[in-house]
Amino acid sequence: MKKFIEIWSIVFASLIVVAGFIVDPTGVVHSSVLYVFAICIVNAAALEGIDLLKVIDYFKYKNRKEIDDVASAD
Repeated sequence: MKKFIEIWSIVFASLIVVAGFIVDPTGVVHSSVLYVFAICIVNAAALEGIDLLKVIDYFKYKNRKEIDDVASAD
């Protein structure tokens, strides 16, 4: 059941974004469409067991390490 909800959440999010491009004005996506897309993707990730805070911390650490590597090369 969890996998079913996860897959349909991603499908729904994708359809929302496509609808955002099709509806007038064509090619302009409203911020609410992007918000719904983001919420659907975060919910799908949560159902998969991905902790968003750990992902954010990983990228903060990775960026900090890259900045330190560049600074030490000078």
